[in-house]
Amino acid sequence: MLNKRSIVALLLIMALAWSTSSVSAQTPGITTVYINDQPVKTTAILQNGYQLIPASFFRNVNASVVWNAPQRTAMLKTPAMELGFPIGERYTQYRRSASAGWQQDSLQLRTVLLNGTTYVPLAYTARKLGMAVQYDTQKRAAIISTGDGNFVSMAKQDGPTSEELHWLYQITEAEAGGESYTSKVAVAASILNRVASPEWPNSIIETIFQVDYYHGKAYYQYSPVLDKRIYQVKPSQETKRAVQEALNGTDPSRGATVFYNPKKTDNEWVRSRPVTVRLGNHVFAK
Repeated sequence: MLNKRSIVALLLIMALAWSTSSVSAQTPGITTVYINDQPVKTTAILQNGYQLIPASFFRNVNASVVWNAPQRTAMLKTPAMELGFPIGERYTQYRRSASAGWQQDSLQLRTVLLNGTTYVPLAYTARKLGMAVQYDTQKRAAIISTGDGNFVSMAKQDGPTSEELHWLYQITEAEAGGESYTSKVAVAASILNRVASPEWPNSIIETIFQVDYYHGKAYYQYSPVLDKRIYQVKPSQETKRAVQEALNGTDPSRGATVFYNPKKTDNEWVRSRPVTVRLGNHVFAK
């Protein structure tokens, strides 16, 4: 997970950037998002490690964006999806057609209204509207693909590719090589839970190597990626069996999407997450 140095730096940045009374006190920065390889500059803010951009940005991909004043909700609409972001709330409401009933997704952040602009999570919103999103480490920017100008569906793969499996073995060994078999299964399962969650990248490799940039500084989700241990370890046969068991649906983490060693992190955000289980040196949480 995040190493201590990055965590301390992140906490200092957030302490300077956010008001103690309201997340809307952050000053937006400028970032570039690529749409079908074309750069588009936009303002952005960071909350709990997630990048938020103005809802109006999605007009660049032919989504309509309107403000529902009575409900204090930003509404985004495409031919296939209506998506609402209530200000200050940790959820969205959506429906896939005008005749369908409304459903709700939980978020790990709040929609922000700042200087008359509604900020919504970039990756979640793009994927919910049916677009592909990835992070380009060379460009240091999010890449959105609409598929020849049209919205594309994100088809779920039948199973991991050989490359995905390789990196899942590596990160599980790097994070839990000295832990019990059950802990190894839990670590792998928590990563797969992230992949399945709309709040995180939707591929194994993107999830493992996800890096958030803020004010030119990189924040890694998993410390073995930062300190390069992921490239150095050799997964044991037990680790490989544990990963396969997680892929088969076993989840000792009980639905966790984060885990941490309480002796090695003082990250307030991760410690605030609801704990699902404690296994060995790791605490697992949602």
